Amino acid sequence: MSHLNSLRKQAFWLLDRLKGSPIKAHLKDIDQILKDPFSQNSMLKRDENLQKLLVHACKTVPFYRKFQGKALKEFPVIKKNMVQDNFDQFKSTPYLEKKLYKVATSGSTGMPFVLYQNKNKKLRNTADVLHFFDKTNHTLGNRLYEFEVWRGHNKKGKLKSKIQNLVQYDISVLPNNRIEELLRILDKDKQPKTFLGFASAYESICKYLDKNNPSFELNSVNAIIANSEYLNAYTKKSMNSYFKAPVFSRYSNEELGILAHQINGSDHNFAINHASYKIELLDMEEDRPAKIGKFGRIVVTDLFNYAMPLIRFDTGDIAKFNEDSQEFTHFEAIEGRKMDLIQDTSGNIISSFLIYTKFYPYYDQIKQYQFVQEDEKSYTVILNANPAVPFENELIKDIKKDFGQDAEIKITYVNEIPPLASGKRKKVVNKYLKQ
Repeated sequence: MSHLNSLRKQAFWLLDRLKGSPIKAHLKDIDQILKDPFSQNSMLKRDENLQKLLVHACKTVPFYRKFQGKALKEFPVIKKNMVQDNFDQFKSTPYLEKKLYKVATSGSTGMPFVLYQNKNKKLRNTADVLHFFDKTNHTLGNRLYEFEVWRGHNKKGKLKSKIQNLVQYDISVLPNNRIEELLRILDKDKQPKTFLGFASAYESICKYLDKNNPSFELNSVNAIIANSEYLNAYTKKSMNSYFKAPVFSRYSNEELGILAHQINGSDHNFAINHASYKIELLDMEEDRPAKIGKFGRIVVTDLFNYAMPLIRFDTGDIAKFNEDSQEFTHFEAIEGRKMDLIQDTSGNIISSFLIYTKFYPYYDQIKQYQFVQEDEKSYTVILNANPAVPFENELIKDIKKDFGQDAEIKITYVNEIPPLASGKRKKVVNKYLKQ
């Protein structure tokens, strides 16, 4: 760690100490709980945080007043549309006149979502980030490259970025010349650094290097963290190979924070953030626990947002618990939103990983792809590729092998598959379920 980066770290903690060390206190609490989430002390602390949140919500939030004295399982499971349709009913009265922090999703699911957080929740999120950075080789003060869609509402000023040692690289459009520019910047930058960004941006970088500079190597990267999108095996392996750093996937969202994270020693599993959230895995159709070994809906109670408490909030995503231990400390797999899951012709859920494997053999010929389920047995494959390259029959045959021989598959070609407003690029879309 350079002297200047060390000073950045010291300045951060000095500023926190001058404010009463709130972030340090949160970080200590998170570290202790997540060291063993199911120890007696951790369970007592987790239950204490939950009960305090429930009591606060029932006393001060109009929507929850009728649930006073109820156990968590007796609270309703809520979704984004319920919160947005009853927005004022979810506000805590003691916080109506206090300074709050607005968070908003950009509408990747077609439904923009706005929420307010109190200061202590914001501090807790900062501590969560620091905890998981530490578990993924990033040192506070070292350079952080953030590959995002940067606009006025989220971009930090040059001075603040310099102080925090951030490089905000816009990836809303990432043609070859932008990738070449980025690689030149990285090659000149000898500082120890961490990458944080969209998996699709990493994939574009890897495919460019595969084609144009397969011998490329960079040795100054400590960690690579993918967020917001599914990180496939090709991208994880390729980023590790080119940048000589471990690659981790983060499961988080704007309205809540970091819910689970791959960390050193967790391999492909996601360590669940039991310190800041009560996380349930519920059946796909009914509000009861999912069966062991089966995918279920991720339902979250935020233990620290007192301004607008979210109790049993359905994230719209699904996951499966790791069965290697008696307690559920990890997610074995996290899939995309329930409405973007693909089904075979018999109605069985097909993993996004399996879909990716269908296209992997043709990565050197495909710039972009998207897999769309149009109807019960009808699928469209959208390709940004050269239509003269003859692999259509092989691709269709391979898809039918897992989706059903009665699957109707159409292939269309485009010059570009545009990103969503958030900058994310959906590989899988299910129009049939949305109907």
